Amino acid sequence: MKFETLSERHLDLLFQFELDNRGWFESLISSRGDDFYTLPSIQSHIAKCISDAKLNNSWSGVLIDKGKLIARANLKDLCLQSKSCSVGYRVAKTSIGKGYASYCLGELIKKAIDLYSIEFLNAQVLDNNPASKAVLQKFGFKPISHQPNFVELNTVKLGCTTFRYVVA
Repeated sequence: MKFETLSERHLDLLFQFELDNRGWFESLISSRGDDFYTLPSIQSHIAKCISDAKLNNSWSGVLIDKGKLIARANLKDLCLQSKSCSVGYRVAKTSIGKGYASYCLGELIKKAIDLYSIEFLNAQVLDNNPASKAVLQKFGFKPISHQPNFVELNTVKLGCTTFRYVVA
């Protein structure tokens, strides 16, 4: 198993990961839209992630096991002034419940501290995702706010909890 910085060489793996898991992801979060699920769009997405990383606005990683991409993980909204960022991760449906989200979150915390001297990490989780909440809480993320009716997903209105991790 390898946790790697997202690069152009991950194009085919990322494309397949997104296609294979689209229904799963869209049952938990808002759709990225049909236009996202094309090879040129994924290529553009990777280029933007790389560009944002060069500007210290974000960092994107992928978890690969046995030649297959099984998870994505990101540091977003990096702010070196406030020493804060947001974390996000997606795990393939066939790989849930195996500790991969925890592994990715642990790696994100290390990267945030080691690469960017981050002191505050935030995460947002919709009410329909108790597993993600549990992973965050396992690492010491604490809920700091809740927004009811944050989004409508598949005709259901969902709230969103913001969690924060403070580096000791």
